[in-house]
Order: sequence, then structure tokens, then C-alpha cells
Amino acid sequence: MKLLGAWVVVFVVLLGMAYGVDHGEVKLGIPVFVWLALNLTVFLFLLARFIGRPLAAFLEARKDGIAGDLKQAKERLVEAETLKAEVLDRLSKVEAEVSEIHQRSETLGQEEAERIAIEGQKEAERLLQRVSEEISQRETETREVLAKETAELTAGLARDLLQKSMTDADRKRVMDRSVEALRPVDREG
Repeated sequence: MKLLGAWVVVFVVLLGMAYGVDHGEVKLGIPVFVWLALNLTVFLFLLARFIGRPLAAFLEARKDGIAGDLKQAKERLVEAETLKAEVLDRLSKVEAEVSEIHQRSETLGQEEAERIAIEGQKEAERLLQRVSEEISQRETETREVLAKETAELTAGLARDLLQKSMTDADRKRVMDRSVEALRPVDREG
């Protein structure tokens, strides 16, 4: 009913406009301005009925499609923001892990370097100890050899000297003293 009332209002408005351009012509007993208003009203009705409704339906469908696309875009934007937050969180975790691994490897490297330095120091000390022992041993051996050779040389020189400077009386006296020195040893044994 509202729709019919609306069309009556349209007709009346158009009738008023057509009356303003009236030249007093009449067709089929009806003034031309009425025909103009009626013709324009029927044209607008047909236009609204056959083009307006499908166009309105198309526009409504298009509006719904755009609203759906907008809703999907908003959902995708929310998903993208969530994904971005997750990626940034993961990235910060990975950066923290990389930093931790770097610090740990640096610490381990320092510890390993210290361990190697300590081990090298101990090995150097052991080597110095062995060299010192070897030097002491060779020094002792050399002293023994030198002492033995010196004693032999001294004895040889003394014997040569004694043979040259000792007389038979001196030899007899040395022999008597040696025999005398051996006697107390024989009594104890």
C-alpha cells in the first residue's frame, strides 16, 4: 500500500511539473500534460520494477560480497598480525639462542684455551724437570768419570813420581808401615 501511495505522489509531482509546460493541447479528450505525467510515471514504474529491482539486488549482492571480502580481509589481517607476532617472537627467541650459543662458545673457548695453557705449562714443567734430571744425572756421571780419571791419573803420577824418587830403603819403610797397619785388622777378624 505504501508503494502505491508513493507512485501516486510521483504522479502528482510530475503532473504539477507537466502543467507548468502546458500549451493547452488535448489528445483523446485528456490534456497533454496529464499524458506526459502518466507516461513518465509508467516509465519510471517500469524502470524501477524491471531494472531497479535487479540492479538493487545486484548492488545488494555486491555490497554483501564486498562486506564478505572486507570481513575476510580483516580476518586475514588479524591472522597476519598474529603470524607477525609469532614470527617476531620466534625471531627474538632465535636471536636469544644465538646470543646464548655465542656466549657459551666464547666461554667454552676461553675455558679450552685456559685448559690448553695449563696443560702446556704442566708439560713444559715436566720437560724442564726431565731435562734437569738428565743434566743432574749426566753431571753426576761426568763427576764420577772425572774423579775416577783424576784418581787414576793422580795415582799414576804418584807412582811414577815415587818410582823415580823412592829408594829401596823408602820402599821397605812404606811396606813395613802397610804391614803394621794391617795387623790390627787381622787380630779383630
